Amino acid sequence: MAGAPTYDGLVPPVLLGAGGTGGHMFPAQAVAEALKRRGHRVLLITDARGNRFTDAFPADRIVEISAANPNARGPMAKVSAALALTGGLIRSLQEIRRAGVAVAVGFGGYPSFPALQAAALSRVRYGVHEQNSLLGRANRALTGKAAFVAHGFSVLKGVPTGKASRIVSVGNPVRGAVADLAASPYAAPHSNDPFRLLITGGSQGASLFAHAPAKALAGLPTGLQRRLVVTHQVRAEDAAGVRAIYEGAGISHTVAPFFEDLPAAMAQAHLVIARAGASTLTELATIGRPSLLVPLAIAMDDHQTVNAQTLVAAGAATLLAEHHFTEDAVRTALAQAMENPDKLAHMAAQTNGLVPGDAANAIVDLIEEQVATAGGQPK
Repeated sequence: MAGAPTYDGLVPPVLLGAGGTGGHMFPAQAVAEALKRRGHRVLLITDARGNRFTDAFPADRIVEISAANPNARGPMAKVSAALALTGGLIRSLQEIRRAGVAVAVGFGGYPSFPALQAAALSRVRYGVHEQNSLLGRANRALTGKAAFVAHGFSVLKGVPTGKASRIVSVGNPVRGAVADLAASPYAAPHSNDPFRLLITGGSQGASLFAHAPAKALAGLPTGLQRRLVVTHQVRAEDAAGVRAIYEGAGISHTVAPFFEDLPAAMAQAHLVIARAGASTLTELATIGRPSLLVPLAIAMDDHQTVNAQTLVAAGAATLLAEHHFTEDAVRTALAQAMENPDKLAHMAAQTNGLVPGDAANAIVDLIEEQVATAGGQPK
């Protein structure tokens, strides 16, 4: 932007807007890592929830703004959301104009909306990246002035009419910790081999995702129980109860609300039980692990079920709807998996080629195209 103020006297940064969950934050982090490798400066605008995921985020500046669900129910909730989003918009405008932002990219989550609206008002070119197979509401509202709409899976549904020429399939960016484990060899466990099981409900894990699988494992035949080595991510309030179930059954376990290196735990697993968020599925396909997927029932527009179909259709995963996620159903699925190592090996192999590689650099290529032509709104 000609004549724009520089960022603390340096090169104007690329703005990344993301927030809410790891599903939005981790792809933004991967793109930030790629931007830094190419010498760009990075400004992250996020909210309080997103700020929980920024310990390793390589931004030159992180700005926390207020944000809320604009679709909140009830008059008071709507007023509160409107005030929060207005505050987020004002703060984003101030930061964009102070920094002289070059280009902006939104990765979804409520804070990405005011951040990119502020970019539009400041005549900064922007694009969006949609991790899911169904365009999210924040990204959908931003497509009208977007220079590009990049997406993670082979098909993107819910795109407003007339925007198809701006759609680019790039895949979902993965953090360096995941990329380093791409296509890790899979050794199916046979006979009396230890069976490593990872259970992770993501940042929206619920008590159902803690207790149902733990009780299911505790009800397995003794011979199968003794083989189990379980890594189970649960909410802090559920941890003690889940540990007690495993200890009572004599099952080897590690239970915690958060794991510093979840990709490594995924690579070590023979089977993963997980939600069907876009980042989780991308990591499963990148590392190459079979999975039992339980889409989050309250996910907006049921997008997790749409996501899961990519792996299920390829034979890389099985799907269990949340309302069928009972102790008996999980116990049956796990017993079948543990007794069919060849099927697990086949599922692991079917993940090959399901997601494009090097998505982060593909997005940075799109960003640099916009940097080269920055200076006005996209037509």
